[in-house]
Amino acid sequence: MSSKTREWIAKVVEGLEENTDPETCAKILEACGRRCVPQSLLKKARALYAASPDIGRFLSDLSDVFEAVQVEDDKVYVVYPQCYCDQIKGIPIEDVPNAYCDCSVGWVKELFEGALGRPVEVKRIASVVAGDSECRFQVDLG
Repeated sequence: MSSKTREWIAKVVEGLEENTDPETCAKILEACGRRCVPQSLLKKARALYAASPDIGRFLSDLSDVFEAVQVEDDKVYVVYPQCYCDQIKGIPIEDVPNAYCDCSVGWVKELFEGALGRPVEVKRIASVVAGDSECRFQVDLG
């Protein structure tokens, strides 16, 4: 993807932030993130869940396949040490709007909802784009 396209994406997100309320902006970006989950990972996650005797085993097996999944104090997180989003690679992190990370909220929701076959809640706890040392999303499996 060209740097011009990456910059265009950042400007679109800025426009969403400026011209919509935070909830609408988040919903739009989450919908975009849902479309980025690799189908191969989603298929693997579904198979792991179907073969697991319980949620704990599923999470353990999923973390073997997708290392970002972590369970800490009975809470489920997806944690990245840096931003891996290909859509904004090459854009200085300080030029990426903070709301952009709502896209990743949708990505995480799609992965877990697709595997479990039911809604989950995902909350952004931290993001590199916002100046944090990592990206951290808490997943409430309900």
